[in-house]
Amino acid sequence: MISQDSLDAMAAITAGENEKADLSRTFFKTETYRSVRDEVFRVLEAREARLKRGKFEQKGVALIGPAGSGKSEILAKAIGEYEQIAMATGGRKFGHKIVSVIVPGQASISDTCRIILKELDYPTEGARTEDYLIGCLATQLEHRRVAAVHLDEVQDAGRYSTEKTMSSFAKRFRNLMQKPPWPVCLILSSTPEGREFINHDFTLTRRLRSIEILPLAVNSDGPALRAALGKLIADAGLSHEGLIDVPDFMPMFLHAVAYRFGLAIELTIEAIGEAKFDGEAVINLDHFAAAYYGRMGCDEDLNPFISEHWRGIDTTRAVDRWVEEQKKPRKRVTQK
Repeated sequence: MISQDSLDAMAAITAGENEKADLSRTFFKTETYRSVRDEVFRVLEAREARLKRGKFEQKGVALIGPAGSGKSEILAKAIGEYEQIAMATGGRKFGHKIVSVIVPGQASISDTCRIILKELDYPTEGARTEDYLIGCLATQLEHRRVAAVHLDEVQDAGRYSTEKTMSSFAKRFRNLMQKPPWPVCLILSSTPEGREFINHDFTLTRRLRSIEILPLAVNSDGPALRAALGKLIADAGLSHEGLIDVPDFMPMFLHAVAYRFGLAIELTIEAIGEAKFDGEAVINLDHFAAAYYGRMGCDEDLNPFISEHWRGIDTTRAVDRWVEEQKKPRKRVTQK
């Protein structure tokens, strides 16, 4: 028989997880976002203008930043806004739809074509040649009136990332930017490791407007981040009683999140969840420490919110290790 205590616990946990999910939908329009948005708008409007004049060679955008910097959220928002504005202003003669996919780990050209085609509701079955899939993709992009393709996690492009596979991958997708009668813009997002792929093909590099997300800095980015944290905490119905305004808090907090905006927002939402779970009305440093532990699983000596020597903790290495761990497939446990 289910106890009332268990029912109450489940109700509280469900409410807390729903609230965290709602908070995670909050988007902050940073200067980095505005820069990326403007470049996305620029290359897409340039495509429309050039095609009207019979010019087929198109440009693209490359966004580079470490895991947790907010690349995917930034591009998703910019792409969504472009599509909404295009529709609100009468559409575009040569289409305004943008298709986004995550490049699978060690993806071949064929793998990537298949996942884009699947996103276009045109799944391919059975053995198909690379030439067939590229041709099919070009046809479907025109048929669906797609203006741009966004490849996320492009650092994983090219089976085993040899020089030959990277060259072939870059050339195949670069050619989509000039293939008549329906060239598309290419939008790439990647961790810093993806620079090698992006810069591997000179022609592709020349056609891309590259933007790199730089580490956050206390003096220049601290005020905006503090305002973002304050909004999240207030929206959750909590108070911080001046915690985020304490001079030492922001340097410690930025160090804990390896100076990455996306991770800063995620950790704050987790800390809010810890405070809610404890039934507290005021969020405190212990809640941030618990959120950090929940993500990193580290000892107290390596927790920046607990250790007096937080400046000496290599949080960048800890965050990157956690990211890599999330990518590893979980082993299936079998019963003997």
